[in-house]
Amino acid sequence: MSDANRKTTSRAGGGQVGRLPGRPIGARQRMAPDERRRQIAQVAAQMIAYYGTYGVSMQAIADAVGLTLPGLRHYVRTREELLSLVIQVYYDQGSFTFGSKPGERDELAIGRDQEGHPLYSLPGYLRRLVKENAERMVLVMLFMHLAVEAHDPAHPAHEYYRNRHARMIDFMDGIRWKLPEPYRDRSAFHRLIRTVYCTMDGVQIQALTNPDDDMIALWTKAEPILFPSPQWDDCR
Repeated sequence: MSDANRKTTSRAGGGQVGRLPGRPIGARQRMAPDERRRQIAQVAAQMIAYYGTYGVSMQAIADAVGLTLPGLRHYVRTREELLSLVIQVYYDQGSFTFGSKPGERDELAIGRDQEGHPLYSLPGYLRRLVKENAERMVLVMLFMHLAVEAHDPAHPAHEYYRNRHARMIDFMDGIRWKLPEPYRDRSAFHRLIRTVYCTMDGVQIQALTNPDDDMIALWTKAEPILFPSPQWDDCR
């Protein structure tokens, strides 16, 4: 294992911690409840990404956000509620896992259907999602770390990951894509989407474990295999 890989493994590994190395105890300050909940989610996401769900104490989270332990429990009473908050803030809205839905004037609109609704580029959409995720690697690390832990049915995120593909397909079905004829069949489209996101997971894992591999470059290599020419040339 290279020194760089040891560094990555160490950062994402387990072990109970009091606070992130070099991180000062957060200064206490008044915040609106919603602002405080988001702060707690942000700090928890970073710490869990590095140390795992069971490697971070509630006291460590309280220290980092500048609260007492009873003060933290006013917002999240248990580790399970803390993890639920992180998932709610970062994943349930879909913006990290699936991306944000394109808008009417989005540059990804590459055509119109018979009723005049915009049709969007699926390869372009995924390319943009990979680029966005490459800029928030701590969240990628968190997502992958939780995915490994959540195979345990007792893990707080188990149901979230178990139902991930079903939610993913529902989300993608809600967008009008410009697709080659074979993928206008819903079953074929669903198989493609599952394959696409399994590939994306693999790209993210490779980028995390090997610092010489760039996530965007890896996806650029995968894209022609997932969306080959000439079949997809008019749908990019």
